[in-house]
Amino acid sequence: MVTFDAYFDPEHREPVALSTSAQVDELLNQMVAEAESPEVEVGLVAQLERKDDDGWSVLQFGVRAAATMCGFVGYMAKGEPSTISDNGGTSPEPVAYDYQTHEREVPTNAEITWPTVRQAVHDYVASGGARPDGVRWREVTY
Repeated sequence: MVTFDAYFDPEHREPVALSTSAQVDELLNQMVAEAESPEVEVGLVAQLERKDDDGWSVLQFGVRAAATMCGFVGYMAKGEPSTISDNGGTSPEPVAYDYQTHEREVPTNAEITWPTVRQAVHDYVASGGARPDGVRWREVTY
């Protein structure tokens, strides 16, 4: 079983160890509860990291409680191009998300349904850090 470093809560600068499906659900449920709070005006982002002798991978994902619950997923790994989810839309209008009190913009054409985000996070953890298959991806250039 692979253990990931999970970053979400800005109060805890150190990562939380995460390796089970129940721990994934706990993190995702916490994100949804906070995103639905009336005080939260932007989407929320968390990050999972895996590092070992064979390489590394990172899954960054967010949830936004807009008219409908949605989010995004981004993936990076050693030797692979960086990717972000793609909903097929042509409008890259920016949407505000927050990662540990640092606002970031994500293009609206990267937002996908919350159930798809949730499944992608579960698939990432279950696979030991591989890019989830159930997401339509596009390469990100910086």
